[in-house]
Amino acid sequence: MLSALRSDNSPFSEQQIRRLQDSIGDLNPEQSQWLSGYLAGRVQDASQVALPAQQSASLLTILYGSETGNGEALAEALAASATQQGINAELVSLDTFRPAGLRKLKHVVFVMSTHGEGDPPEEALDLFEYLDSDRAAKMPQLKYRVLALGDRSYQHFCQAGRKLDDRLQELGASPFGQRVECDVDYTASAEVWNNEVISYAREHLSAENPISAVTRLSVVPDQPRWSRQQPFSAHVERIQRITASQSNKEVYHLELSLEGSGLQYQPGDALAVWAPNDPELVEQILERLAIRPNELVLLDDQEMTISHALAENLEITRLTSATILSYAAAGSQSQLQTLFSKLKPALQRQFIEQRQLIDLVEEYPSRLEAHALAELLRPLTPRSYSIASSQQLVDEEVHLTVASLSSNAIGTPRNGVASHFLNHRLDPGDKLRVFLEPNRRFRLPENRQTPIIMIAAGTGIAPFRAFMQELESTAAGSGNAPDSWLIFGNPHLRSDFLYQKEWLNWRQTGLLTRIDTAWSRDQADKHYVQNVLQEQAERINDWLQRGANIYLCGSLQMGQAVLQTLQSTLAEQRGLDTETAASLIADLRREHRLQKDLY
Repeated sequence: MLSALRSDNSPFSEQQIRRLQDSIGDLNPEQSQWLSGYLAGRVQDASQVALPAQQSASLLTILYGSETGNGEALAEALAASATQQGINAELVSLDTFRPAGLRKLKHVVFVMSTHGEGDPPEEALDLFEYLDSDRAAKMPQLKYRVLALGDRSYQHFCQAGRKLDDRLQELGASPFGQRVECDVDYTASAEVWNNEVISYAREHLSAENPISAVTRLSVVPDQPRWSRQQPFSAHVERIQRITASQSNKEVYHLELSLEGSGLQYQPGDALAVWAPNDPELVEQILERLAIRPNELVLLDDQEMTISHALAENLEITRLTSATILSYAAAGSQSQLQTLFSKLKPALQRQFIEQRQLIDLVEEYPSRLEAHALAELLRPLTPRSYSIASSQQLVDEEVHLTVASLSSNAIGTPRNGVASHFLNHRLDPGDKLRVFLEPNRRFRLPENRQTPIIMIAAGTGIAPFRAFMQELESTAAGSGNAPDSWLIFGNPHLRSDFLYQKEWLNWRQTGLLTRIDTAWSRDQADKHYVQNVLQEQAERINDWLQRGANIYLCGSLQMGQAVLQTLQSTLAEQRGLDTETAASLIADLRREHRLQKDLY
């Protein structure tokens, strides 16, 4: 029945219809009946949206700020657990939450990701701005707890969660449990935190107001069938290099079949892949550490050989400060420990980014026991790639754009684990373990007549290919499409224009209104996408005044440069001072007219 739902035969928008299809399309009869009763009760109570004070005191509010979707998934899992336990729960994205509302809440849990170098996620910026301002009210009534997500390979690990926790206590709020900080392998820690929050809610919320038979909660999406813990085995159909042979960049286009999975994605979403480590690299590490491949180690209560653990379970291509110092201590490498500890934070970061475990092993030889090696390494984690296709056009396929990553810190080339696996170790016909990572903060406008400006560098062009395919499929039925403008940068025109024929075809047919490029190495002076913004300042301002949405995809460094240029451009075009121009950029973000997918 949902498949027949359209915006012209229902009171829902196309975006709402897609959300309904994603969230309730697979409900069984029992679930559908429960949801029907819940919605009927919600309609009946529509005039009583504000809960009485006593009921508000028994409400568990779950607020989340997520950048890649991991925080959102954990918040949804907590909400689902609360629902199953009969706890009044409300799941709210910080993107839609009014920060001043904290003073009216009594029991709140925060799931807070850290992005980049200690920054809060995009959707949590308003909350942090409010808490840091003079407008922030005292909150002595608030009992809260924080789950902080981060990556130890970055200097400011879990900084957003730490800052939130500290500021709430300064405002008089009381944590009902210690902050839990999670690295990229967050499953076990998050599960413990989840159980502790549920225990607290059952004890304290029930005592204040006994839970009624019908609970009040936000509709919680079903947990997806395929997930990080249970990936789908996708069939590899095509692998093709899309940069020329003379290019310094190796970029490949991959096509995977999702047939039989039931996976539904939207342009802007990402696909996460599980990639094993290179067996030759595993062999080199074990040989240099004098560890026999068949020695047994214990990981998560499972016994396996060290060679299997290094190939399938442990991270050997991404280092952290803790990994380096633990290796130095375990191998009695005082030289490495002294060298790394004396480096300034920026140089430590550079040291980490340029090296893999094999580089440490070769530069600072040691002899380790198998169990000692296993203990100092983090669990292997999936890698995420922006989807480069629209399901409206490719049906049960998904396309990826993958650049081969490499480093050379000590004179020996090293490869990235996932990019090397995808581009060079897979063949058509092979299977690849994948799962979907929705990105609801990077979407085409609901009103498909809204102009769009797409700014990308390198493989950041991937989601914009998906955007154009989506517009192509919808325009075929409606006969029209929005104004669209691509600003794309890469080193060389002749070798690095990704999907060149497709973009030129869209321009020729009129689906793409305008295209500007920045080839940074094709002339003496480097030319980047931010330079195009400066050159097209008047046109950029005109498009924004006509209501255009602007999208950024690519590296964090590129995104920051573009945002700075955009702010100065608008200040010049509109005669604004720096502070007012910054507020204008913030307003574009709050209105979802400025969306970023940076990494």
